[in-house]
Amino acid sequence: MRNEPIKVTEMSQMRAAMHPARWRVLTELFDRRESITATEAAGLTGLSPSAMSYHLHQLEKAGFVAREAAADGRERPWRALGDGMEITALPDEVTGRALMDNLLGEITRLFSSGPPGGPDGTPWPSSFTHTQLHLTKDRAKELHRRVQEVIDEFDADAEGPEYEIFWIQGVQPQPPADELTS
Repeated sequence: MRNEPIKVTEMSQMRAAMHPARWRVLTELFDRRESITATEAAGLTGLSPSAMSYHLHQLEKAGFVAREAAADGRERPWRALGDGMEITALPDEVTGRALMDNLLGEITRLFSSGPPGGPDGTPWPSSFTHTQLHLTKDRAKELHRRVQEVIDEFDADAEGPEYEIFWIQGVQPQPPADELTS
């Protein structure tokens, strides 16, 4: 059973997570469900351990990670404070683009690896659904809540390979008014 996702409700949290190195470390922590040191995180990102330590402290200030006691008294590891992120803050344009770039990278990684093989060697199915609905803000919140309930229900299953689920819900951007009249 997984822990709760980290609720991202403030722009400052979103900005902290959108830096590519921080995003990479967060997704690694969420995927591994184990702690990592600044040196290990630096190896994932190509940064120096001291630069990565700075980024981990920024993630700590934003409520994403915490330090653990070192088993050997040397470098202390960092752990995620949840098993993912639930982003409900409304981003500004720059942060929104960074979020989409990070999500696109994650989706690309997921689909480029292909589905895992089943016990008989055949691949398990991957699926992709894209649709548009007309929803009020309250109905959109209700849809999100109900999808999360279904995910939580299936999360209790311990058999079979682990599936990676992306649930992205957003409002279709509208063209500027001057484009509508031309």
